[in-house]
Amino acid sequence: MVDVEHAFRRGKKYEWVLTKPSALLQAKTVQWTAAKINLNIFSLRDVGEASEEEIAFANIKLFSKNHWFLWIEDNGDVSGTQVQGYEVTLQLQSFGNGLVRIYSPKMGRFIAMDSNGRLFSTKNKTDSTIFKHVKEINGFHTFSSHKYYRETPHDMYIALQKDGIPRKGNKTCRLHKGSQFLII
Repeated sequence: MVDVEHAFRRGKKYEWVLTKPSALLQAKTVQWTAAKINLNIFSLRDVGEASEEEIAFANIKLFSKNHWFLWIEDNGDVSGTQVQGYEVTLQLQSFGNGLVRIYSPKMGRFIAMDSNGRLFSTKNKTDSTIFKHVKEINGFHTFSSHKYYRETPHDMYIALQKDGIPRKGNKTCRLHKGSQFLII
């Protein structure tokens, strides 16, 4: 017995044969509202914490293409400022092939991204504080979350809007002006 569905549109009769939907079709119709988690991410518990001597770091300032310096405010919020001083000095701590943590020595906090793409700061070293650092063709640098992603790994970027407010990572791409930084 074959089920047939009838539909009328603009006076025409359409017939569809109803079949059992495949698992692949059902999986494609599911829409994710939150970011996915990169299952290939290494766990800090498995690898073990690197000692201070093993971490390669550099003191830098991140200047976005929108003319804002990335910094951590006194209350722990991540934002942009146009004041160039000691407050905007950050440390890029390397953890492997293109993987870095961004640390503010003045505040003693790390920049992190949650599953919704919001930037925040934390005092703890977690998986959400690890970013993929890429030097683009135009000479600017991009930083994408290593843990969370929307469609493909490393597609949620640190970005600043034109007014210095952080843009949510799920609304960014590597070509946006706000997600491209010069390292000073």
